[in-house]
Amino acid sequence: MTVKSISLVEKHSQFDAPWSPKRIATVDNYDIKLAKAEGHFDWHKHDDEDEMFFISRGLLEIEIEGQDPVTLGPGELCVIPKGVRHRPVAKTEEVHIMLFEKAGVTNTGDNADSDLTQTIEDI
Repeated sequence: MTVKSISLVEKHSQFDAPWSPKRIATVDNYDIKLAKAEGHFDWHKHDDEDEMFFISRGLLEIEIEGQDPVTLGPGELCVIPKGVRHRPVAKTEEVHIMLFEKAGVTNTGDNADSDLTQTIEDI
């Protein structure tokens, strides 16, 4: 096996579709995914897993049921605990996100019938 670096900038440049996460690596049983955000995502929750958002470009607001939203800028991250309903909203034209989630997690969580539900592909 060859160990190599991964450029988030280069990987983000390989796709354009918003809210369509792409797997760039796996750490044990966790996927590291990149996504782009434009507009807003659907309200959803993940019953059995936490979800980590790390922002490398732009501003992302995460609306959270029962509390004030959390706003993230470049270099900031937030962990959404399992069972917490949330909705990411891009506050700038395009937001670059890195997600850290258990392998096999559906991006729309309990809202799997959403038009935004995606099959995860590697890039």
